[in-house]
Amino acid sequence: MNYISKVIDLAGLSQTAKACGISYQAVRKWEANQSLPRTEFTDETNYAEKLSALVNNQVTADQLLSMKPERKSA
Repeated sequence: MNYISKVIDLAGLSQTAKACGISYQAVRKWEANQSLPRTEFTDETNYAEKLSALVNNQVTADQLLSMKPERKSA
């Protein structure tokens, strides 16, 4: 399941981007990749927590983090 799409459905694209302090294009990229950016998994950002709070835990941070980024082959 694409939990980023669910957050967008619940909160709206511009509110999702605003909550993370990023552009809506970046949110669309996450949605297309079905994953938060690498920085989320290296503890450089906390987008999962921000998005979960935005939708009142209707989508949890754990659900968002379960969407691991795919490794791209060289």
